[in-house]
Amino acid sequence: MPSLQLLQLTDHGRTFLASRRKMLVLATGILVAGGTAAYMQSRFSSKQPDLFGHYNGHRDVKGKSEELGGSENILKKRRQKKGGLRSLQVLAAILLSRMGQMGARDLLSLVAIVVLRTALSNRLAKVQGFLFRAAFLRRVPTFFRLIFENLLLCFLQSTLHSTSKYITGILSLRFRKILTKLIHSHYFENMAYYKISHVDGRITNPEQRIASDVPKFCSELSELVQEDLIAVTDGLLYTWRLCSYASPKYVFWILAYVMGAGTMIRNFSPAFGKLMSKEQHLEGEYRQLHSRLRTHAESIAFYGGETREEAHIQHKFKTLVKHLSIVHHDHWWFGMIQDFLLKYLGATVAVILIIEPFFSGDLRPDASTLGRAEMLSNLRYHTSVIISLFQSLGTLSISSRRLNRLSGYADRIHELMVVSRELSALHDKSAMQRNGSRNYVTEANYIEFAGVKVVTPTGNVLVEDLTLTVESGSNLLITGPNGSGKSSLFRVLGGLWPLVSGHIVKPGVGSDLNKEIFYVPQRPYTAVGTLRDQLIYPLTADQEVEPLTHSGMVELLRNVDLEYLLDRYPPEKEVNWGDELSLGEQQRLGMARLFYHRPKFAILDECTSAVTTDMEERFCSKVRAMGTSCITISHRPALVAFHDVVLSLDGEGGWSVYKRDDSQVIPEDGMSSAKPSETHRQSDAMVVQRAFSTARKESAYSNSKAQSYISEILAVSPHLDESIGLPIVPQLQQTPRVLPLRVAAMFKILVPTVLDKQGAQLLAVALLVVSRTWISDRIASLNGTTVKYVLEQDKESFIRLIGVSVLQSAASSFIAPSLRHLTSRLALGWRIRLTQHLLKNYLRNNAFYKVFHMSSKTIDADQRITHDLEKLTADLAGLVTGMVKPSVDILWFTWRMKLLTGQRGVAILYAYMLLGLGFLRIVTPDFGDLTSREQQLEGTFRFMHERLRTHAESVAFFGGGAREKAMVESRFEELIAHSALLLKKKWLFGILDDFTTKQLPHNVTWGLSLLYAMEHTGDRALTSTQGELAHALRFLASVVSQSFLAFGDILELNRKFVELSGGVNRIFELEELVDAAQCDDSMTGSLIKRSEFYSEDMISFTEVDIITPGQKMLATKLTCDIVPGKSLLVTGPNGSGKSSIFRVLRGLWPIVNGQLTRPQDRIVEDAQLDCGVFYVPQRPYTCLGTLRDQIIYPLSQEEAELRALNMHRIDGKFDDTTNILEMRLRTILENVRLLYLLEREEGGWDANLNWQDTLSLGEQQRLGMARLFFHKPRFGILDECTNATSVDVEEHLYKLAKDMGITVVTSSQRPALIPYHSVELRLIDGEGKWELRSIKH
Repeated sequence: MPSLQLLQLTDHGRTFLASRRKMLVLATGILVAGGTAAYMQSRFSSKQPDLFGHYNGHRDVKGKSEELGGSENILKKRRQKKGGLRSLQVLAAILLSRMGQMGARDLLSLVAIVVLRTALSNRLAKVQGFLFRAAFLRRVPTFFRLIFENLLLCFLQSTLHSTSKYITGILSLRFRKILTKLIHSHYFENMAYYKISHVDGRITNPEQRIASDVPKFCSELSELVQEDLIAVTDGLLYTWRLCSYASPKYVFWILAYVMGAGTMIRNFSPAFGKLMSKEQHLEGEYRQLHSRLRTHAESIAFYGGETREEAHIQHKFKTLVKHLSIVHHDHWWFGMIQDFLLKYLGATVAVILIIEPFFSGDLRPDASTLGRAEMLSNLRYHTSVIISLFQSLGTLSISSRRLNRLSGYADRIHELMVVSRELSALHDKSAMQRNGSRNYVTEANYIEFAGVKVVTPTGNVLVEDLTLTVESGSNLLITGPNGSGKSSLFRVLGGLWPLVSGHIVKPGVGSDLNKEIFYVPQRPYTAVGTLRDQLIYPLTADQEVEPLTHSGMVELLRNVDLEYLLDRYPPEKEVNWGDELSLGEQQRLGMARLFYHRPKFAILDECTSAVTTDMEERFCSKVRAMGTSCITISHRPALVAFHDVVLSLDGEGGWSVYKRDDSQVIPEDGMSSAKPSETHRQSDAMVVQRAFSTARKESAYSNSKAQSYISEILAVSPHLDESIGLPIVPQLQQTPRVLPLRVAAMFKILVPTVLDKQGAQLLAVALLVVSRTWISDRIASLNGTTVKYVLEQDKESFIRLIGVSVLQSAASSFIAPSLRHLTSRLALGWRIRLTQHLLKNYLRNNAFYKVFHMSSKTIDADQRITHDLEKLTADLAGLVTGMVKPSVDILWFTWRMKLLTGQRGVAILYAYMLLGLGFLRIVTPDFGDLTSREQQLEGTFRFMHERLRTHAESVAFFGGGAREKAMVESRFEELIAHSALLLKKKWLFGILDDFTTKQLPHNVTWGLSLLYAMEHTGDRALTSTQGELAHALRFLASVVSQSFLAFGDILELNRKFVELSGGVNRIFELEELVDAAQCDDSMTGSLIKRSEFYSEDMISFTEVDIITPGQKMLATKLTCDIVPGKSLLVTGPNGSGKSSIFRVLRGLWPIVNGQLTRPQDRIVEDAQLDCGVFYVPQRPYTCLGTLRDQIIYPLSQEEAELRALNMHRIDGKFDDTTNILEMRLRTILENVRLLYLLEREEGGWDANLNWQDTLSLGEQQRLGMARLFFHKPRFGILDECTNATSVDVEEHLYKLAKDMGITVVTSSQRPALIPYHSVELRLIDGEGKWELRSIKH
């Protein structure tokens, strides 16, 4: 391009700048005023009370900490400020001491690479100064020699940059491995995992800290180490370089400015550590709700509780979003202050410091052309030195902010480590018996309780001063009402609960259970693994003394009638047995586990409640034949024949011990501790006691009223023609869409219209990007003008430019943080939209149950809706805003390039972009699948921790901590190995990517500069011509660099999109499954519609095939009518399909054959729903909320009040409406004999506790029956939901249901319930055969 045209362009730019200067001043003033107003507003709002409070690591039951005085709060704040980084220092010391030789090698390698990178950057800065001089002087041979060296240095720079990122990632993985292993070493020791969640209460979500806080802390720490190392190295080198050719005063000026700016920033900085800590706490609580939904999916689906669960999830999500909005706002206004002081104003100060040596110092140019060229080379290098020094010192000055954020993670991680270590502290035998202490444990070959008090973690006394001895060979039966402390007695014996007072003697060393005492828990636990793993649990194959052979497995399974499992499942197949087996099958597998271990003492905690009476008696006989002493908790009188001592608890702290001979149960003198005033719960205990007193070994149930009935066969299953294949039960499957369609669907959800909130934010982003591009263009022109004035030694004009630079700095310091703020707001808004879109169908029509139990593949929906969705929206917002900037830059600077270099430069630019894009597409690994696999492994690792938390008590009783640790760490090692593989692929690709998108474009820029200089015309001896050329070259370099950087960003977007595709596929695979669950066509389509009918007064199965999703026939052409007043009892062996019939009835499983008729909820007076069918599932479920919420579930309090009012009107009562609900609930609690909960728990109806831990299994089952009585349906489906209650309580509950007019459909193994039913459906063998019998009493 001719020089005249460039001169016109430059003059036009100056004229444009001058004409717009007033407008720029006004706009900048407005922006600064707006930023100041935002800051003042945020500072004012920060003085208001924290809506969320700050988690301090201690249980705060009553909220009394709010009563602290002002002086105490001030002292507390000072202590926190003083020790704010203490946790970070501790973790850093741990990492340094445990990283080993490999870690030290990585750290030293990082230091070496940083030093080499700094030296290389210094050499590059020199070479580029020489290139500028060669282009200015048009020395082509010298230019090509330098460009070759520059290419080599750029490739080395890319290699060092990518290697530095790789080593930083490896360090992060190493740090994570160290911390995770250290946490695991205490977390899995001495049942700390149980005590943290169920006893201690200081830490609410330990899995969030292990699976989320630790990796984030390690990643940010390794990045901080890398950036600070670079800053220190750059600072040292460039300080030395600056002092070598200029006065040291420049260094002192820079230090003074940076320290002053850093002090101001620290004073303005919000408490980012606390904000982050609260954010992680809320993220953990939100994730826990989704994990809870996954764990209890079937029970929630039976109850129809999806609306209530959605309310809890939505409330927690809104709380999280509100906090994130506060965090983003604080980052915005603080970012404006920080960017202005350290980035933009700092650059202006750097320009000022550049001036003096070139105007009056040693670097002042002489009059010759060569001298001016030398000055231009020195100016470029000097600028690079000053700016690099400024950046390095600025990075160090803001490290305190990043350390503050890191301290938030560190506090949470360190607190978990401290609590785990405290709770896992093992005491040797001498430490157990301290001088002057009554509370200790000693070792012997028998079990003895001497003056032992059993107290719950909440302080409720269950048993007072228990004194009891169980000799080897003796068998103890423990009975009492639900919640009286039967299981809690063994929590103290096993060390799960602390020994408050008294003395315990037991076999084995240690405060926990061991191989001498084997526990079979109330809630059966099956570990993830093979069938062999279930039998030897908690041992591993390496720990077996005598390996379990195949014949031994067959014998063990035959003892519990489970040998068919060997044919159903391959020996080496790992199965989630909790989903595959019924409750009864899991209990029998637990007994087989007992037969394998053959301990001296066996604690059987109602572990046979879901098996038949004869199977239970077989178990007891087998255990006695092994020579194992049994300590049994049971409500079945038939078991008294197998025990010689009975311990009866009355539920009020009292207890009685009875010894039994062959004919009767005799009270043992002096062992009663019953209280004189007999309460209702003590009356319950006496009823249970009398039931045991009248039991006989010979009678069991042979003479009971349960057997005094006549049965008559009404119908039998038809013959199954094996030549005809089974109807296929369709599994939940989605129609996968290609990635472009998924992306289109995603944007349709995220930005439905341009006029909505997210559309407006995108427009604001575009406006800010255009503003930034215009300012960047002005800065490029300003840089060229600066070089011109220095070359011409026009100091006055140069000083005027400083004022313009300050104004541009103010505008840039508003635009850049605002762009980041809008990006984060956009990500948050998209997270809200995508979350609401998924939850809309996920929590409708039992879709969540179908996703977990009916899908053809394992779907970790909880991981996808929480962690994956958050990462996807954050990356997507960065990608979209990242696309806007280079797009605008390309349009703007392409136009500038055309004016400067003509069409040739534009052609080179676009040719480079297309070639670079094609090259990168060829060499890019499949980051989408790799990233998706990493997220899946992260979800599995976290789920293993969540599963441990759910089954913590059973694992603790088994002593399975070591086994669970091995399983969790095997998943962790798999995750670490995959992450290391992904880092390696990113490292190799990163070298080519950085060279192609970042480094190589600089060399093209120098080539275009040389071409421009060669074509430049004019008298080169004139200072004005040289100034114009210097200005043009500098301006051209800036424009071309900006153009290539924009194209580099476009090329880099390809890699980001490939990585993003993995997250898109995971989220929209779930979305497609959820949509499929809502669509009848995916689950047998119109066939289902023709198979389901509604009736007001009956349930009818007409030739319905009951088939599992795994294609196993359970009942062939089931035909049965259930009419009001004629209750149905469903019996059969474990695994025969009793619960499966209820799944079909509830609509959880599809109907592939036949016709089902069932009642439908109907609208009655005042638009109230009349409940047709209410389900009480096999696994009790306690929802989140108050005691009131437990009974009215799944209704809200408002809905329950309306229903209670409606029922009272039907009954003809018109009480005060404010007390109607409480009166009705009180009556129900009294009927189910749980009224003491209202009196025991502080807060009454509003008591909000972890009810799953607070209540025993029997109490939870009675709460389930209380829900049934509250809803008062026409039909009640009771799936073995009373097997943990005593016989008399169970009979009382069924009598209440009958009196209320509820027709029950019961699945049970207890013959005592037969009198409350009129028809029996007997499932014969679980292979399709069934019989329908009448019951005549």
